[in-house]
Amino acid sequence: MHIDDAVTVYLEHRETECSPATVQSYRYRLRFFVDWCENQGLEEVEEIDAQDVHEYKTWRSEGLAKPTIKSQMDTLRSFLRYMERLDYTEENLHESAVSPTLQGKENIREDIVETDQAKQILERLDRYRFASKEHVLFLIAWRTAARTGALRALDLRDYDSNEQYLRFVNRPDTDTRLKNGDNGERLVALREETCTVLDEFIENKRYDVTDEHGRRPLLASKMGRIAKNTIRGWMYRLTRPCWYADDCPHDRDQSECEAAVNDSYSYECPSSTAAHSVRRGSVTHMLREDVPKTAVSDRVDCSVDVLEKHYSQLSERDKMETRRQYLDGL
Repeated sequence: MHIDDAVTVYLEHRETECSPATVQSYRYRLRFFVDWCENQGLEEVEEIDAQDVHEYKTWRSEGLAKPTIKSQMDTLRSFLRYMERLDYTEENLHESAVSPTLQGKENIREDIVETDQAKQILERLDRYRFASKEHVLFLIAWRTAARTGALRALDLRDYDSNEQYLRFVNRPDTDTRLKNGDNGERLVALREETCTVLDEFIENKRYDVTDEHGRRPLLASKMGRIAKNTIRGWMYRLTRPCWYADDCPHDRDQSECEAAVNDSYSYECPSSTAAHSVRRGSVTHMLREDVPKTAVSDRVDCSVDVLEKHYSQLSERDKMETRRQYLDGL
């Protein structure tokens, strides 16, 4: 079986067990393996042996963080195990896809949009893409630290311009379930300047459409409610330094860099980051500004324990300075 076809068979199998977002992440990771095999002259999945898997891991590991390498190899091992079940590869080949062992904080993702970076992105959007859908998306994401699914779930009726807030509502029956279900429902206050952008967007630039359930999405395309992958793509584009700062920290010729000239490949920029890094950066920014953890927790729909472990990227000095403000008078 051709390797490309084998991956398709595997993904179709996983679709019966996993969410669409998870399957998409498998597709993304395995694409690198398919491309590598093609460059090595490997066409059929039956040709793959343990040495090939080892060489792929060595190639793929270059410049990647250990958590990323682990996710890549975990997915490859799962794929190879399924191919073994179908008798397409040699027995126990999946054992060659060894994942690194993560210890302590290595299991916590570190990618983050820092405050200065977010300010640059917002300034660029304010100047050149004011009240565009990308501007509204990034602005809401940064100000509320909402998850991708929650951003997508927003309806026009969930925004109150007069009272200046957004309402996040769990609507599983019409395809927009919040991660924590009804417990994730909340009102999130907005700044006046955020509302100014939203008002302009709604008045002049938002597509006035309904989705397949007759709801009017706040963030819409010509066809209806935007997809999660669309949100992810916009975030990769906006976090490229060549876009928001007219600079490439990797010394690439931007005219020849596919990640710079082709938005569809913006995720290949080493400095571009996923949507979740905006949430992580927003949370860290709130904590640096001394917003109480309980208030941040309620705002972003996350327990204090999870907040401290997975979202806050405060350095030890940041933590010390925060404690100092409360203890100086003792």
